[in-house]
Amino acid sequence: MGVYIKGMEMPKEGSWVTLRVFPDGKCFLYSWCGNDFDFMEHLTAVPVPPHGRLGDLDRLEQMFVDIGNAPYSGFDGTEPFYSAEDAAQIIRLAPTVIPADLAEEGE
Repeated sequence: MGVYIKGMEMPKEGSWVTLRVFPDGKCFLYSWCGNDFDFMEHLTAVPVPPHGRLGDLDRLEQMFVDIGNAPYSGFDGTEPFYSAEDAAQIIRLAPTVIPADLAEEGE
């Protein structure tokens, strides 16, 4: 299982962070930016269960809405969209936000 830290960004080059995560999900972040320390306490850790690739469902929905302009050759816009293979191809082409959890895939 992984953890998503809501509200946290990756540190910039030359900076670092120390993160304390508590069982209730509250987080305290101490960061070093150049020559100054910063402290944040309004972050939340969210457990992420084992998963396949995660994507932007809003973007995927838009891909279905725009099916007439889909970037693959299986649909030419001259007939209704009914094929499960067409739907599977759109899902395969959807952008990945977080790659699959390798532990879930058995690797």
